[in-house]
Amino acid sequence: MARLEAALVRLEAAAALKTDAGGTVSALKDDNARLESDRATLANKLDAAEARADRLHQANQEVAARLVKVMERVRRMSAAPPGGAPHTLGDGEEQR
Repeated sequence: MARLEAALVRLEAAAALKTDAGGTVSALKDDNARLESDRATLANKLDAAEARADRLHQANQEVAARLVKVMERVRRMSAAPPGGAPHTLGDGEEQR
């Protein structure tokens, strides 16, 4: 009878371990699903941030090009002899 009770105790312990392991697997699956969702969200945010950075970079290049043109015009205007012939601005317009 003692052997039967000992076997029953071992069987109950094994069943408890299996239940705990099943809960652990379930928790790991939930964690994995949550991590995959977070990864997808972060990937979308990264794509949006990269697109915004590209747009800002393009805008920066356009502004820099415009500034260069303005600086060139200012240099030409400041280098013009007083009362001399009018200079053309970079786009064919004459300075007045």
